[in-house]
Amino acid sequence: MKNPAVTIVILNFNGIRDTRICLKSLIKTSYNNCNILVVDNGSTKNEALILAKEFKFKNIKFIRFPKNLGFSGGNNAVIPTIKTKYITLLNNDTIVPPKWLELLIDTLEKDNSIAAVQPKILWEKNKKYFDYAGACGGFIDIFGYTFTKGRIFDSIEEDKKQYDYPCDIFWASGAAMVIRNNIFKEVGYFDERFFNYMEEIDLCYRINQAGFRIVCQPNSYIYHKVASTASKHMLKKRFWEHRNNLFLLIKNYPLNKLILIFPIRILLECLSILYYIYKRRYSFALAVILSQLSLLYLYPAIIFERIKIKRIENPRINKLIYKNSIVISYFILNKHKFSQLHV
Repeated sequence: MKNPAVTIVILNFNGIRDTRICLKSLIKTSYNNCNILVVDNGSTKNEALILAKEFKFKNIKFIRFPKNLGFSGGNNAVIPTIKTKYITLLNNDTIVPPKWLELLIDTLEKDNSIAAVQPKILWEKNKKYFDYAGACGGFIDIFGYTFTKGRIFDSIEEDKKQYDYPCDIFWASGAAMVIRNNIFKEVGYFDERFFNYMEEIDLCYRINQAGFRIVCQPNSYIYHKVASTASKHMLKKRFWEHRNNLFLLIKNYPLNKLILIFPIRILLECLSILYYIYKRRYSFALAVILSQLSLLYLYPAIIFERIKIKRIENPRINKLIYKNSIVISYFILNKHKFSQLHV
């Protein structure tokens, strides 16, 4: 019996070296019904053309956009054109073993309630440790702060197979996620206002809201180089992280909950500024300040959306949200491992 068709989408932005290594591992994938779509997302040079000359395979297609559309815009520009049953979002700075995809598709095929699945994501530089971006699946606390099973803030756990069991998660990492194609039509595509960072969490919020499940399948694993592109632009990364995390909160939380949480969250943002100043990371403190100011122009549109669309939160969402503050748990209660949180 033929496997269901999968399209793997890889965005490339001035990252030809990483993309080349990723493709060399991908062409060894044992799954026999997948296509690869490499999107050159506005690189300085036409890296799509360069790569197309190197990888002359029938199942690999290269396209180029004249400017960087971000993760959200780049994916939105191609996903509506894809006809396969499943779509895999894969970072260009990942390396995959041959059988990584089979278990993920099998997980989706066996349970129609699962909309998306991610593998265990390990750190390419030291394969004994989890990756920063995804680890064994993502979660969120009551104030909207995100963390993963295997990484909380800057504390990354060693993978001792302590989380090697499939489980429901709140969000799957955009670094490696397989999603049913029809889900995009049901819950909508990526919100391009996020541009980079946390757009996949916003998507996953809508998936949870619609009543579907998101799962981590740790028996499948890949390696990630940990923000290979973003590490070159840490100030922008910090800006987008703080801006988009707060945007995620005010866009998706029910109004009755948001009224209680929002003032505390703003206080926590102010504390993060003081923390960066204390650590003498003044540019990071400035990035947080600018991230909050940049949200001001989005507030009118968000308020209009909230008036237009009345949000009644799906009860299953509450089961996946960490009921305490991950900031307090981490910095005050010294809980640096996911197993200490009782999520």
